[in-house]
Formats: sequence, structure tokens, C-alpha cells
Amino acid sequence: MDFRVRALLSIQRAIWELVTPNLRGIAIACSYPAISARFLFENRPTEEDCENVSLAETYSIADFGDEVVIEFAPVWLPCSMSRALEPGEEWVYLRKEP
Repeated sequence: MDFRVRALLSIQRAIWELVTPNLRGIAIACSYPAISARFLFENRPTEEDCENVSLAETYSIADFGDEVVIEFAPVWLPCSMSRALEPGEEWVYLRKEP
């Protein structure tokens, strides 16, 4: 299976039951042997938000083992700022916003 597809499927499974109302979106960049993801939060990420990001990261690490470097990060992005992808990223999750 293609690395990009494996990465997307892994993060989609990893975020099951971890999406909270504060989460605006998740952007992922993957290029073998690395996967990075930004979890964009409307308000400053709470301790629970940070724990959820860490848990999702752990689930993805379990999918790939030591062969891939995985880094997920919580990012504060108020609604007054637009969601935008950084070079090489694509959306995994976007909530509906006005």
C-alpha cells in the first residue's frame, strides 16, 4: 500500500473518539519516512486536547513502529484566523464553520 494512503488511514483511525468541539481541523504532511500533523484548535489547547493529540500520535506510531518518525502537534488557531495548509500538507479533518 502507498505510504500516503497508509498515513491517511492511520490518522483517520487514530482520531476516532478524539475529535472535540474545539478542534477546527487536522492537516497532515507525509513523506517517507516521516508523518507530521497539526491539530488546529479554536481556543488554546487544554490539557485534555494535548493528551488527545498525544494519544492519536501514539496510535499512529503503533501502526508504523520505528520505521517512521511521527510528530503530531496541537496548534492554537482562533476562528478569527483562516485555516490554511502549509506546503506539503493536506486536510484529514475539517469541521463545518460559517
